[in-house]
Parts: sequence; C-alpha cells; structure tokens
Amino acid sequence: MKIVGIDLAGKKTNPTTICFLVEEKIEFKNVFSDKEILDISKSINPDIIAIDAPIIRGVPKIRKADSLLKKYKAFPPTLPGMKCLTIRGSRLASQLLSHFKVIEVFPTATAKILNKYSKNFQETAANFNILVETKHELDAYLCCLTGKMYLEGNTVQIGDDEGKIIVPKLLIF
Repeated sequence: MKIVGIDLAGKKTNPTTICFLVEEKIEFKNVFSDKEILDISKSINPDIIAIDAPIIRGVPKIRKADSLLKKYKAFPPTLPGMKCLTIRGSRLASQLLSHFKVIEVFPTATAKILNKYSKNFQETAANFNILVETKHELDAYLCCLTGKMYLEGNTVQIGDDEGKIIVPKLLIF
C-alpha cells in the first residue's frame, strides 16, 4: 500500500509537509512548490493522495461538509487565511487528479473521531505511537492514516456534490 498525505500550506513561501506511507514505512518531507509535490507524488505512484485543504470548484464557499464538521473546529474556506489555501488546494488537486485518486481529509477530525486528540500535538502523536517533530508532520501523518482507512473501507464521506471530506467511520451524526 502506497499513500501520500499532504498538509498543504496556503502560501508557497511556507513549507508543505508530505508524509509517505509505503509498505508500513513512514517518511516526511517539506517542500514549497506545487511542482515538487507533483514530482514526489509521481515518483511514489501512490494508491491514494489525502490532502488537508478544501477542494472546491470555483470561488471559495462554505459547503455542507464544512458546516457538518464545524463541531470539530473546521475553519470555513471563506476565511481570509483559508481562501488562499482553498485556491491552492483546489488547483493542486485538479493537477493530481489527472494521475491519482485524491481525497480531501481533515486531520483534526480524524484524531478526535478516533479519540486520540490532545491540544498538545506531541501528546496526540504519542497516542498514535508516532514520532513527529512538528504539528505539520502530525497532520500529514493523519492525512496518510485517513487515506489508509479509506482504502480499507473504514471511512465515510461527509458532504455533497459541492465537496466531500473523508473521515473515519466512527463518526455518528
């Protein structure tokens, strides 16, 4: 199983953290450009890419999925800081979709649904028995984990045709 998890930065001047899960081996890499993300993804040829960024066609808007996940502290794509991430994430996802299966995920919801969340990212990482240096590495790992759960059939899709966010099945609405 090959999975890529992307904790995407809204601005290319900030690092994007990528987690690779290949045959149960985990690696992290920080990159800046969309080209680097595309090149790394092509070199790994993953079964799935799970990205922590809103994927929206057209202008950023609040979708049903965003409203449903608000209780997990999802930021709406219309917030000024999120607009940049939404535009970049949507553009990147469309490029990735021509080669790979891509899903939108929300790492904080994954940790909370699996009852392993702590406000301290190091405690959350310990709850998952993983060593990380930054919150971005943790989020990229949680993207990978959600992608793995998706491939194993242990997730649900929240939302509608305007956008779906994949979360663990343990979620009950």
